[in-house]
Amino acid sequence: MNNPGLGGSSGVPIYPHRYIMVLTWHVYIDGNSEYSRNFHHLPANQGISIMTIMATSFPQFDCHSSTDWLALRNKHEAFRLRWDQPRGRGWETCYHLAPGFWLRILDLEQACGSMPAQMPQGHLSLASMVEGEATLEFPQKGYFELTTGQLICNYQDNDTPFQDHCTKPGRYLMVALILAPEFLRDSPFAFSTDELSTLPPQNGNNRCLPLDTELSRCLKDIASPPVDQRRLPLYLQSKSYEFLCLLLSSSLQVPRSTRRAARDHRALEEARRRLLDDLSQPPRLAELSRSIGMSDSKLKQRFKEYYGHPLSVCLLQARMKEARRLLNDGHLAIARIAETLGYEHAANFTTAFKRECGLTPREYRKRLNH
Repeated sequence: MNNPGLGGSSGVPIYPHRYIMVLTWHVYIDGNSEYSRNFHHLPANQGISIMTIMATSFPQFDCHSSTDWLALRNKHEAFRLRWDQPRGRGWETCYHLAPGFWLRILDLEQACGSMPAQMPQGHLSLASMVEGEATLEFPQKGYFELTTGQLICNYQDNDTPFQDHCTKPGRYLMVALILAPEFLRDSPFAFSTDELSTLPPQNGNNRCLPLDTELSRCLKDIASPPVDQRRLPLYLQSKSYEFLCLLLSSSLQVPRSTRRAARDHRALEEARRRLLDDLSQPPRLAELSRSIGMSDSKLKQRFKEYYGHPLSVCLLQARMKEARRLLNDGHLAIARIAETLGYEHAANFTTAFKRECGLTPREYRKRLNH
């Protein structure tokens, strides 16, 4: 079977591969769909069993950016991307498990730094770190710290770029499920609009959910499947379906009666704006909570639920981002940068920066100059 693809500049896969049919399920054929065009000899709207074609020896490509998979998904049912960049080295593997449902597994050894990424339009993205941690920066939406034991849920009407910051070098093992809403509305899930609304808060926003033991175990099984290559597609699909079922039925879902109202969202966003307005003199908790009409405890709780991290982490991330910008400029002395960011002593700033970025400010600036 000929399956041309993108392989660096030549457009040829790194090595040939064969395909086998491994999985069947019942689907409903629409007369205008790609599937009905492929099965044009059958009447439109007739239910049939379709075999999903999955590579047993995946085509492999060199990865140039974290958005390469978006183009390749239109040409291949499964593929691997080889990362060999200063920001990260390792493999990204992508599987088309069902129409409207992709699975991505990134297993990298990552250095400190940032890389651009993108949320695909019209899709629900569910991502979690199995090992390591990352900080995701969305335009106008702030930072979201993604660590093990957390799931970030995001839906975008449009392709949305963001920055993926690695603050600590080491292993980066992430599992991401990318779903079209129609996939969840149709059989076998048949989720209602109310059930789907328990995941992302609204278009353009993110929501972080804690993962219980069963959900975490399921993700680990997906990241490190204990089966041979021949049974891998079936295993990954069944485990991914299991994860979705557990997630939607989990007691961790917030009941409708306790969902935050729109005014709470606006208050939390105002709190974040006030917190980061002056990094050299951020407001105290009591002042901040009073300004938005919440108690201290309610603000701390709701802020962490809404943004996925505490107020203190939000402030620290903003300071570290500004620190990197000022160090990149190269004009200010490190002591002056520390003062600008609200650190009384430069040593405290150096300690915080090294803890977050793995390098002292001086080492960071020196590396930039080389």
